[in-house]
Amino acid sequence: MKRLIAVLFILHTTAISAQSVYQNEIITERHEKDEELESRKHSPLQKVDRKAFSHLNYFDVDEGWNKTADFSLIIDGEVLDIMTSIGKVKQFQTYGMITFNNGQRMDTLYAYKRIWPEGYVSPYPPSLFLPFKDLTTGEETYGGGRYLDINIPEGDGEIELDFNRCYNPYCAYGGGFSCPIPPTVNFVDVKVEAGEQQYSAH
Repeated sequence: MKRLIAVLFILHTTAISAQSVYQNEIITERHEKDEELESRKHSPLQKVDRKAFSHLNYFDVDEGWNKTADFSLIIDGEVLDIMTSIGKVKQFQTYGMITFNNGQRMDTLYAYKRIWPEGYVSPYPPSLFLPFKDLTTGEETYGGGRYLDINIPEGDGEIELDFNRCYNPYCAYGGGFSCPIPPTVNFVDVKVEAGEQQYSAH
């Protein structure tokens, strides 16, 4: 019996330790983003807002929103003209279907690959773009939806879908940006209480 209790204690302690490592990783990323927004070089904030800025608002880190999802590669996926916040169009190719449990039921989202103009070299590392809205949109979170970046899978299989890392488009912080609006198919019919919340200038 004592041996069983000792084993259970070790397993419990290990789980807490692992969770703390994960939480600290997310918190560190959030602090780094705060520092980036405070800097003049990388910040989307206006000068007056940078002076008043202290930190972004987030939901508490919830490991339950770090999902293991099923990814299905879409061969020669449809090319979409996705409208942006200022009425322009950006082209994306539908790259994969992602199936996951949203806490109440199985749900589906689509991931896209940006089609850049010919000759343009993206300054960003290759990734898939997952824009979405949910029942917090326009309330606790930005009305234009939120984004997730996903590592490009080699094919079908399981992927990490970490909503604790979802973030606001630059349009949430001010004008002058052209931010893709999430397609209607990318709507999660529950409150995704994870990741970045609505931005408040002061």
